[in-house]
Amino acid sequence: MIQPASPVYSPASNRRLYDTVVHQIARRIIGGALSPGTALPTEPELAQQFAVSRTVIREAMRVLVSKGLLTVKHGSGMWVQPSDKWDHLDPLVLFEQLQSGQDNGLLDEVIEVRRLLEMDAVALAAERRTSEDLQAMRVLLDGMTAMIADPDEYTRLDVEFHEIVLAAARNRLLREALRPVAAVLQAGRLVSIRQPGAPEKSLRGHEAIFAAIEQ
Repeated sequence: MIQPASPVYSPASNRRLYDTVVHQIARRIIGGALSPGTALPTEPELAQQFAVSRTVIREAMRVLVSKGLLTVKHGSGMWVQPSDKWDHLDPLVLFEQLQSGQDNGLLDEVIEVRRLLEMDAVALAAERRTSEDLQAMRVLLDGMTAMIADPDEYTRLDVEFHEIVLAAARNRLLREALRPVAAVLQAGRLVSIRQPGAPEKSLRGHEAIFAAIEQ
């Protein structure tokens, strides 16, 4: 049996305290600092380490269990789950895997799903778009050009652009099909856009999508 992890956490910030706890523990699990089968410190010990109430710790544990990162064994505490139990469509899980280099090709799989679904959306948008749709896309593309050096703002505009494309496709079921992976795709974009040359390549791709829809 692996012994409980030693204190390694920073005090939680004031806003949405349990989010801070969730992110710090998730990062250590996904990054490998807490290996499968490791028992976490007790609830009172965690509350002391994070400088929060036990209620905050309980809420954080509930979230981590829902993501498949932890399991609760009644009478023996909280234990780290192996990666095959994780919710790999959860944005936090995906983002931390990408950040830690533990994604094992997961980002490529996400991009494949995105391409398959968004190709259909673009085809439908080309048939059904209005002049207002095109104008909205053009405004977003101009904004992406202006913000190409700002990964966070560029990604926000990128997401808005694809939402406009989906709206222009005018297919509610296609939008619903993309909904479960939308947050995952955004997390993937936030990481991939920071790679050398990625913003320029992304912008060229979006211009090509716009040209296809316009024509």
